Amino acid sequence: MTPSTKKQVKWGSTIFTLLWILAVGVDQFGDFGTFDYGSSVREEQLQEQLNECRGSFKVRYNCKSAILRSHGRDNINYWGSKIGWTFGPALLIYIVFNLWLRRVEWNEEKERRRLRLIRMEKKRQKKSRAASEEGRQRTIAAQRRQSIKKAEKDAMRVEMDRPLNVLVVTQDDLLIDKMTPRYFAQGYHIIGSDLRDVFLSFKEIGYHIVLIENKFTEPELHPEDAKDPDFPGLPLPVATTISKMRERKDNIRVVSWAQEYEGLSESELAEKATALGADVAISKSSEIEDMVDLFISLLARKSTPDPDIYEEDEEDDDY
Repeated sequence: MTPSTKKQVKWGSTIFTLLWILAVGVDQFGDFGTFDYGSSVREEQLQEQLNECRGSFKVRYNCKSAILRSHGRDNINYWGSKIGWTFGPALLIYIVFNLWLRRVEWNEEKERRRLRLIRMEKKRQKKSRAASEEGRQRTIAAQRRQSIKKAEKDAMRVEMDRPLNVLVVTQDDLLIDKMTPRYFAQGYHIIGSDLRDVFLSFKEIGYHIVLIENKFTEPELHPEDAKDPDFPGLPLPVATTISKMRERKDNIRVVSWAQEYEGLSESELAEKATALGADVAISKSSEIEDMVDLFISLLARKSTPDPDIYEEDEEDDDY
């Protein structure tokens, strides 16, 4: 019920009560009242009854006392009836309407409390999901840094140069497992990532090359989280992701990598790369030797200083 409706009900019951009391009060207590038997008529009837008492003094006394008591009761009933008709129905209606209105307000307040509790619980659950997602991201970022340290130690153990970091953005974990040892032998350390985890420790690690697929399956997120642009871990479109990469590291080399590029001409591949903002586009079926040659060609376009991934005083907003 709207506040205006409540106000109308409250004022309506009040006005009705006052009008009833005024109208019935005039009717009951005025000289022309419908239920007014007239005080003079009642007095005459009383006198007639008293005059009918006969006999000894005691008998007359008892007779008149009984008549007066009966008359007193009649007066009480008479005036009680007038007062009751004047105020009773009006007050009853007023009380009923106000009790009903209070019941409505109580139910509305109960519903508001229920909805408030639901909102608080949803907010708590959302914070919990966000905290869980942030914890997952911190874990992944730490694992990436650890994998880089391990790769460097492995390279030192076999007297290899420090491997260059290559971020492979794909949802195929088996592909990452296959690529890691093969590309390590060529001097590259492969770090796999889903599209939504691209920017975890992005500045800190300082990737030299990014291989990114052009299609991804949406992550399984709560519907409210998927609609919230501030929720951590929401994936961006591939073209937007590449643009954000270049904002953070302008000389990064980006390769668009997809199976559907198989059989396309060089001009068609160039169009695909331009549409996404990548440097080049290449088929996923390309041999490792061709990929390594491509890496060398891309890195030769512009000198890239090796980042110090262990620099302690460099802060990174993406874990």
